Amino acid sequence: MIIDCKSIAQDIKDKIKNIIAEADYAPVLYIYQVGDNPASNAYIRGKLRDCEEVGIEAELIKLPEDITEDELNNKILEDYNWEYVDGIIVQLPLPKHINPKNIYIPDAVDVDGFNSTSLFQPCTPLGVMKIFDAIDYDLDGKNVLVCGQSDIVGRSLVDMLIKRHCNVISVNSTGSAMKATAIGFGIVNVIISAVGKRDFISTFDLFDTDVCIDVGINYDENGRQHGDCTDAVYDMKDVKVTPRIGGVGLMTRAMLLYNVCVAKYGAEKMEEVIE
Repeated sequence: MIIDCKSIAQDIKDKIKNIIAEADYAPVLYIYQVGDNPASNAYIRGKLRDCEEVGIEAELIKLPEDITEDELNNKILEDYNWEYVDGIIVQLPLPKHINPKNIYIPDAVDVDGFNSTSLFQPCTPLGVMKIFDAIDYDLDGKNVLVCGQSDIVGRSLVDMLIKRHCNVISVNSTGSAMKATAIGFGIVNVIISAVGKRDFISTFDLFDTDVCIDVGINYDENGRQHGDCTDAVYDMKDVKVTPRIGGVGLMTRAMLLYNVCVAKYGAEKMEEVIE
């Protein structure tokens, strides 16, 4: 059964829109883009549409392809110190000469949650957790397999799931053998896959599974977007699975809006959005 992430994300955006409409001031988000990468352009268009829909004032700052890491960091800090801004993000992917780990965004405005010391939870893991709540899936005591160990998705999800009293198995993107072992023992209730490998998750993997959250993104030779799940997974009737298109990505964008509003209004004001 396909999880309707579009409706879940829209419900979040509707609540955010109402909060902003009742407030005296709208939140302000700065989006920095280096160069003119087509993928970045697509991601930014979606974020700008979302911000306009809910009432967040978003400003796109386009910077030249050959800007250095130091120049980018100086620009961010200059704007942070002299402009009125609630949230700052740097759109990925970046040119090869810029290492995302070397980009400094002050914790108070790091609404993507990329810094380990950020005041905000990373958007994708936060969106995944919201999916479980929206479908009324009780995570308490469940066995969860998390595939992928990136700092901003896999590892953050492990921490969030443990706080929800889950038993978590974490494997990296090359962990097919460990994945097969865990599944083979029939102990996995939930699979969350964020490795970016086509067909990493098969229908066999989901034989005894309740929910599958597909975070991965990859493209075939024709430019068609795929997740980590094989196409046949979407025809399974007994497993709740996020769609290939319009799935976790929409939730990530919705939680970015949420984080920007938390920066502006505080977490207590925003509790009703993700309760």
